[in-house]
Amino acid sequence: MRYFLKHDLLEKVSMSQDTLTHPRFHRMPFTLNRGNIAMTLLLLAVVLVLGSCRTREIVEEAYEPSASHEEYRRSLMAMELDDTALGRAWLSQADAALEAPHTISIPFQEIAHFEPSRPEAVGFRFEALRGQRIEILLEIEDGEQGKMFADVFRAEEGGANALPQVASYSDELNRLEFEPRRDSEYILRLQPELLRGGRYSVRIQSVPVMSFPVQDHGIRHIWSFFGDSRGGGTRVHEGVDVFAPRGTPVLSSVYGTVRNVGTRDLGGLVVSITDEERGLVLYYAHLEEQLTQRGARVAPGDIIGTVGNTGNAITTPPHLHFGIYEPGWRAIDPWNFLYEFDTEPPAIAGATNKIGGAARVAVEGVSLMKTTPEAQAFSLSYDTPVVILGASAASYRVVLQDGRTGYIPVGVLEATDEPVRIAQAFNAEP
Repeated sequence: MRYFLKHDLLEKVSMSQDTLTHPRFHRMPFTLNRGNIAMTLLLLAVVLVLGSCRTREIVEEAYEPSASHEEYRRSLMAMELDDTALGRAWLSQADAALEAPHTISIPFQEIAHFEPSRPEAVGFRFEALRGQRIEILLEIEDGEQGKMFADVFRAEEGGANALPQVASYSDELNRLEFEPRRDSEYILRLQPELLRGGRYSVRIQSVPVMSFPVQDHGIRHIWSFFGDSRGGGTRVHEGVDVFAPRGTPVLSSVYGTVRNVGTRDLGGLVVSITDEERGLVLYYAHLEEQLTQRGARVAPGDIIGTVGNTGNAITTPPHLHFGIYEPGWRAIDPWNFLYEFDTEPPAIAGATNKIGGAARVAVEGVSLMKTTPEAQAFSLSYDTPVVILGASAASYRVVLQDGRTGYIPVGVLEATDEPVRIAQAFNAEP
């Protein structure tokens, strides 16, 4: 669903292409009378209704939330498997993965193993920034045939059953993607069907949702930032400035429609583009040339102008002023929409052939690190038996015999041929 209607309504209420002198509607001349007050109130009421229906995330159809996990849960209960030890363990693990997930930083990668004979689930909690698209790649390397449920939930108060489901893994595309409309925390839950499992790898990374607006330039060419003081402290900078040689092509950063091509006192030669998918307006100022026209459809990379120093930038080196505005012309920081965070996770230092196997602690007093914010690390004694569930960066994720889990440095374990029996209470704490 696209949300450009909301922005267009605001535009009709508050701005005129001919009289707008700055990309903020409250600075334009606007005469109120009884008739346009009534129309304004009516249109704003419609806007509020539309806004209330707007989702907190942008999710493509392929990744829309799936009910497959819930349907499988209900099927287990319909067959009364929730009265069996294995069935209860599976259901308990599903909830525990959401209630006590491991907190991680992205980019993140883990290679892990689900033991088919032992119901398991794992949750990973991470922060996602507005302006970044989250990409989750899941590869099933081997194991018993069966579905791997992979779903993302927005982390909120209220327990496992109250968390809003945001997106689900696409088996056809072998990935999961979504874009938050505001900075939020999310939980990825992975769980195989009952008596299914095997080896898998999961990778979580983020990429900017907009392409860079100046050809052959990047984030390092931004030399003036959002929020910087302007006009002797009378206003703040409502965008970022990308410095580049005069005449460098300026590019559309999104799929959208050219909303305005004009001249402004401050911005000089300007172009604005409506990003219908996000309900935003992109504002390009100080152009040397305008190479598009109002109403044109554009895609990322399309040339819409060239870098210059028109308007109040006449005394500065050539640069592009790039701004992003929400409906109502509220400026937001473009940085995260353009910044390319590192997508390469730390290399896995542990021996991945040990994953799924038994091991013993080879050093006295090793800490089993918990990654949930409220949990505390606790000390393990020499010779403590563990099962290695997964490996990420310089740690193994392990489970103790009593079901407690956590991360432990890769260098403090030694392999053992003796099996480690894990209590069914493994379900209490993923």
